[in-house]
Amino acid sequence: MLFRYIFAVLLVLGAITQVYGQEEQKIPDEVYSGLEYFLSLSQTSDVKPDPEQLSGLINFVGSIPEESSMTLNKRRDAAGAFHAFSVQGDLGKIIDYAYNPDIPIYVTMPSSLQKQEWVNPQINDALRNLPRDAESADDIYLLRGQEREAITPDTHTGGYYIYNQERVVTILPGPTGPVLISATIQTDRSEVGKKGCVVGDDKNWNYLYSGKTGLNKSGLGWVDSYMYYADSVIIYVADTSANLLRVGSFKWLNAGWAKINMVKSSHILNGIKRFASDFKTVLEATGLPDARILADKYQELKQSSEHRLRQEVSSYLQKLNDSRVSETCSTVFKKMVSSGEYLQQMSRDELVRVILLEYIKSYVGKKPYIRVASQPLQTRTSTALSNQ
Repeated sequence: MLFRYIFAVLLVLGAITQVYGQEEQKIPDEVYSGLEYFLSLSQTSDVKPDPEQLSGLINFVGSIPEESSMTLNKRRDAAGAFHAFSVQGDLGKIIDYAYNPDIPIYVTMPSSLQKQEWVNPQINDALRNLPRDAESADDIYLLRGQEREAITPDTHTGGYYIYNQERVVTILPGPTGPVLISATIQTDRSEVGKKGCVVGDDKNWNYLYSGKTGLNKSGLGWVDSYMYYADSVIIYVADTSANLLRVGSFKWLNAGWAKINMVKSSHILNGIKRFASDFKTVLEATGLPDARILADKYQELKQSSEHRLRQEVSSYLQKLNDSRVSETCSTVFKKMVSSGEYLQQMSRDELVRVILLEYIKSYVGKKPYIRVASQPLQTRTSTALSNQ
């Protein structure tokens, strides 16, 4: 029994982990001071950020080579990691897709988040009014609010979590174009972790959620795990001359069970890279529909009958079941899917998420399990009836 416990802990700790080559590099002190300053803004009101206190942080992200990765100093006993990448395009595109309240967050972060919503919905109007053009970012814009967020299953343990957090978003002038900085601070312990599953290759964005407590890992099904504490700061530094955004993601995480942090910096780095890869895949896709088209599609699905949504998702689950469920998920998931139990327990939001992600896949170079037509569902139904 003791061996089984030690083995289980080693699985979560990642005893055999890949050491990334740039771990020996150090984050400059002025970067840490900028991070601490910006994170503190989530606890203040009616105070716009001081660009001088953020200059070291902005210059660091704007100049560090792409794909650089570093370990961060611990923050409140939480491990941390940093990763830099780039996205082709301007800041307006990021705002139109990733900070658009009319497009769900999983469209641009499909392997990281399953849901995100503002507790104070009036923030949505403020987000719609954020400046899109680089030329208009000659002042400082600041938004604060509370969010409720749910993540996708972890690739190693299958656990997924729901938690509350404070968020602060700012846009301010930068040395090569406008800069957007967004920070989050988890406000309390998450809900207990539940068993999820990444079906097949994580890059295909197929996930199952059991709603049952525990982890989907041999020997860890009994665990009551939590996200105890998480902070993140993401910075987009626009280079308008190159039509490029230099992105830096800083994250700290304390998660585990029995109040013991089981997270290493390498785990956090893998999570950031997971997010960055899909973020680039979506936003750099040449066939990506206009943000207004995606917003309209989302509204159309939300207004569709639940019967119609379940029909579409039933086909998706059947093909999922015929492919990779048995290879990467436990027997419990396979039984839930094949029996129809999984479909019946899915909420309307979950049905919409599956269909919208299948719709997105066809435009970003991924193979969907079902074809989601671009015309309105009610029009498709009428056409089908007239042909009978």
